[in-house]
Amino acid sequence: MRASTFNLAPVAYHLAGVRRRERLGHEKQRRLQAQRLRALVRHAYANVPYYRRAFVPALVEGLRSAHDLAGFPVLDRMDLHHNGAGLLADGFTEANTRAAATSGSSGIPITIRNSERDLGYLRATYLQDMLSLGLRPSDRIAYFRVNPFLRHPLERLGVLRNFHIPTDRSLDEQVAAFLAARPTFLVGFPNVIASVVDELKRRGIAHKGVRTVLFGGERLTPAARAHILDYFGAAHQEVYACVETFTIARACPKGSLHLRTSDLVVEVEHEDGTVSVEDGRGEIILTRLRGQAMPLIRYRLGDRVHITPSDCPCGVARTPIVREVLGRSQDRIAAADGRRYYGDFLTYVVQDFPEVTRMQLIQHRPGAVEVVIVPVAGARDDLTADITQALRRKAPGLDATVRTATRIAPEANGKIKIVKVHGDPVLSGDSSAT
Repeated sequence: MRASTFNLAPVAYHLAGVRRRERLGHEKQRRLQAQRLRALVRHAYANVPYYRRAFVPALVEGLRSAHDLAGFPVLDRMDLHHNGAGLLADGFTEANTRAAATSGSSGIPITIRNSERDLGYLRATYLQDMLSLGLRPSDRIAYFRVNPFLRHPLERLGVLRNFHIPTDRSLDEQVAAFLAARPTFLVGFPNVIASVVDELKRRGIAHKGVRTVLFGGERLTPAARAHILDYFGAAHQEVYACVETFTIARACPKGSLHLRTSDLVVEVEHEDGTVSVEDGRGEIILTRLRGQAMPLIRYRLGDRVHITPSDCPCGVARTPIVREVLGRSQDRIAAADGRRYYGDFLTYVVQDFPEVTRMQLIQHRPGAVEVVIVPVAGARDDLTADITQALRRKAPGLDATVRTATRIAPEANGKIKIVKVHGDPVLSGDSSAT
């Protein structure tokens, strides 16, 4: 086991406060939200080069609540991708912050940087989510993700042990990591977990030790979800979260996804261009209220949501409910032998080439994949040949072809799917997020 690389003391310090605040009524959370928002915006304007250029001083001085944010500019993924250093507050650098990278499921990978102070609070909110969703100290937690989480000291005592299932590795390597971990609590994209389940079933392996599966990041069809849960004989929980802001909404005991109002401002941009706070149907815009090193103010995540006031009888949470999320989803690629591969297995090969600005993997038939890339201006002539070779080394049994394009057409909902499988509805998510 690797040595511990983060301190649990700040997590323990913040945990009680996080638990107390999320039990507050909605109006009390909104008042706390307004206080934090004013402090965040003033900090960003005073200390962050990007916001010093983008913000109008009168708007900063006049901001009183989340409803006043509509006059501020929106930060989109391309802004974040190209202006990462300019979004760091004065005094913060790569050396004194920690990086967190998104999966690039939109075709634009993003790196967020957090201070240790930011992370102490964010880790506390994450731990509270997990405990509320049924995590036990004795659980062996398997995370299906590209990069492993940092270790913590209590793992040496057998408490909250973390195991990494690397989604950028081959399916065989993922299955080997899963079997070695012997997990009891799973966390990950549904389609990733489904790929491992399918392979375990194909091999005739029964694994009944899993108690709980925490789905996040995308939605699977009800039939596909039942397929996973029936195999494990497990219960399931849901969160709506992202790397950039951590949890946006978490399921209550009744299954409603309640917003984390005291930690985030959630705006909804409607089709007519108007914006509402925590209400309506449209594109979600997020402001993370804890962001000392890299404040994220009015960040366009790329998901469409439907949010309504709470009518939930759970008695636990009182904030508005995310009824539906129409977000980015990844299909699974079918190999010629019938096995299913999650998109990370190949997309990270392409992302290793810095000349690629956007990509899409398209499958028209099992065993073959077409990769469409949008290269930077002046990219070298042998770029497609090098990507093709890298893909074939990673997946020798897959017929991979690569072509360039000037743009990638979005779907009807305005989003670009990084992995697109034609003619196989069983493999695709039904798009909403958990």
